[in-house]
Amino acid sequence: MRIEGTRLAAAALILIAVALFVGVVLMVPQPPKIPDESHVLTRASFSDLPGWEADDVSAITPSLLRQCERWKWRKGELADAMRKTCVDLKDGSVLDRGFIQARFEVWALQTEGPGLLTGYFEPTYDGRRQPVAGFDVPLLPRPDDLIDVDLASFRPDLKGTRIAGRLEGRKLVPYADRSAIRQGALAEDVDPLFWLADPVDLFFLQIQGSGRVALPDGEIAYVGYAAQNGHPYRAIGRDLIANGTIARADMSMQAIRQWLAANPAEAEAVMDLNPSYVFFEERQGVTGAIGAAGTQLTPGRSIAVDRRTWTLGLPMFVAADAQGSDPEINRLTLAEDTGGAIRGPRRADLFLGPGDEAARLAGSMNRPLSLWLLYPKGLLPENAVVAAE
Repeated sequence: MRIEGTRLAAAALILIAVALFVGVVLMVPQPPKIPDESHVLTRASFSDLPGWEADDVSAITPSLLRQCERWKWRKGELADAMRKTCVDLKDGSVLDRGFIQARFEVWALQTEGPGLLTGYFEPTYDGRRQPVAGFDVPLLPRPDDLIDVDLASFRPDLKGTRIAGRLEGRKLVPYADRSAIRQGALAEDVDPLFWLADPVDLFFLQIQGSGRVALPDGEIAYVGYAAQNGHPYRAIGRDLIANGTIARADMSMQAIRQWLAANPAEAEAVMDLNPSYVFFEERQGVTGAIGAAGTQLTPGRSIAVDRRTWTLGLPMFVAADAQGSDPEINRLTLAEDTGGAIRGPRRADLFLGPGDEAARLAGSMNRPLSLWLLYPKGLLPENAVVAAE
């Protein structure tokens, strides 16, 4: 009974803390919500999609089928329409252009300027389950005292707004930032999942959000996002450009890694400029990265978007210019993930899978983006201002 009473008391304190936070938000006079003119969807056609006829649209089939398991439990007209599509697909229909065109309409994202397409991948780093010489960088699981709050549960217009912290008495206070955690703020409270050799490996694993840990017996362990400390993500590449360390034209993930490796005395301080810290979990029974939608990602066909704007689980068509010797990208994708740096309707991050080539492409991908949403016929897209016709 004492244990149960303690749990109830802790739960009550959490609710009090959240209520106090939301109460403060609600007491602040809120300006009327006006349409974001940078986010306007207009009707388009499949013929407007560059490369539509050449794209192997069936490549999204694995992701769409996995998303079907998620749509089963969702409510509303959109979920109903997606469940119908899933039933048709499982009944043996071939996911080809005809299948998609019969069930979806195209909506073009209209913006004042081009969007931005970047890439991410699934890295592999050597690790150990116990600390040994040369492997002393902890890969941490979610701490027990970390509290996540989705403010949309309290007020719908705060959709996509999340905070994280810990209880201090009756107050919900910010969680420790990267610098404090690196210096051992959680050392007595959290047992590491793995130990890595290089703090830079950990830093980039946290940016990618999932990866593989190669163990000495040949085992490959899969780790994925479990939680985040609530601090905003800050791209240190911008700081390295601003202080003249790396020229803007030369900026890439590889350039950042090279600089951090060449300047170990300064590396930790530079990485600490990003206060965000990601915690991981080991995932059993998977063979690849899992996105925020809870399903395994498909290399080259899964994208991360801002879930404050877009609904995860929907098809989206991306078009981006060639970059250097790498060809243009015109393909159907599925929105299945999010990311700390993916903010706004014009941003997308293309998942490229594991391996050196994926790392190369992801490290330098920075392309102007055009984006289209595929939405079930007969429904109007959510989270958008539909242009008058």
